[in-house]
Amino acid sequence: MPENQIEEWDRLHRFGYQRQLLGEWESAKRYYEQALVLKPDYAFAQLALTQLRMMQTCFREGRELYETRFAARDDQGGFDWRQLPTPRWHGESLKGKHLHLWVEQGFGDVIMYAGFLRWFLAQQPSRITLSMFPKMMTLFARSFPQIAIESLQDIGHYALSPAILDTFPQLLKLAQQTGMEDDLEPMRRDYERVRQRGKPDYAAPMGDLMVHGLPDFVPAQRQAAYLTAEPERMVETRKHLQQSGAGRLVGISWHTPNVESGSVRNIPLEQWIPILSVSGCHFIALQHNVLPLEIKNFCTENRYNITVPQFDVVQDTEGLVTLTAAMDEVITIDNSNAHLAGALGVPTTLLLPKGCDFRWPVLQDGVDTLWYSSVKVERQETPMDWFPVIQRVAGRLRRRIA
Repeated sequence: MPENQIEEWDRLHRFGYQRQLLGEWESAKRYYEQALVLKPDYAFAQLALTQLRMMQTCFREGRELYETRFAARDDQGGFDWRQLPTPRWHGESLKGKHLHLWVEQGFGDVIMYAGFLRWFLAQQPSRITLSMFPKMMTLFARSFPQIAIESLQDIGHYALSPAILDTFPQLLKLAQQTGMEDDLEPMRRDYERVRQRGKPDYAAPMGDLMVHGLPDFVPAQRQAAYLTAEPERMVETRKHLQQSGAGRLVGISWHTPNVESGSVRNIPLEQWIPILSVSGCHFIALQHNVLPLEIKNFCTENRYNITVPQFDVVQDTEGLVTLTAAMDEVITIDNSNAHLAGALGVPTTLLLPKGCDFRWPVLQDGVDTLWYSSVKVERQETPMDWFPVIQRVAGRLRRRIA
């Protein structure tokens, strides 16, 4: 939309987001509220205000309003949970019940929400079925053997399951009478699959686990790692990395392609030099969406060594999981690497801008995050000024090596 065609409520929302990126929370809140005065059903401002409330109250308020995330989706062509012929779960007891969950949002969000799965398993459901992104299925099947992991691409079977269960036996009788049983063979396979799975009592997107899990269950306080790498492959990866250079294995990540907040979250490699200068470390790039040639050119110009994986970390989830689990520690900006490392229990330093995401509120009593016990946070004090943060992280890394 051209600038001169932006509606006033949208303009106010954008002003609010700009203030939020600078860490000016109260100013951001006022802009969001003004936008909603002009257009009470403006979903983007509703969601922004909801997330701000959750952040400012450490998720005590606003969780129930998190439903606005669906109305504010940019991806309106994505799967709509309302298409499922199963009652929406609203926090009812799960004992003896079959809950069907499906993934939503991105890689990091799925990992964060997964921190609640063990608590819900403890409620003794008869079954939890999780429709998962195909590239993450192996990881979740290994980490949660009690949960039935299915491909998100097969979610249509759930939408059709009542019809299949109700109509197939009748069609089969008719086919037997007419000698056309073979024609029903594809439908028979679907019927057997649906029958074995059983009909879910409830269905919900994964984000609802957070809505109903907090504040009774805070993942960082109740569990350590909850995702698991393949042990033998991880050991072999460590051996291989240690052969190419002795020292502490430190995974690093410095970039997100997010067009809205990347400008405040990203830390150019040039600013990492105090960290990369710490001797006794072997640095490994866990980075998505950065060309290996860019890293190679930086290392050549500055005489640093950063090992680049010989696989596509975006597509090869198992490779990334193995590599991350093999690290002695991870230092990363706010991106999916922080969530993966935390869920794997790898000691992690998270570098946050002053205007950080709602997932990272300032907590009390020395607690750094709600989600991961192994993640420690280093926060910007002045917007866009990473120098003090990098100096602190480099100093602490140096002391760990000593």
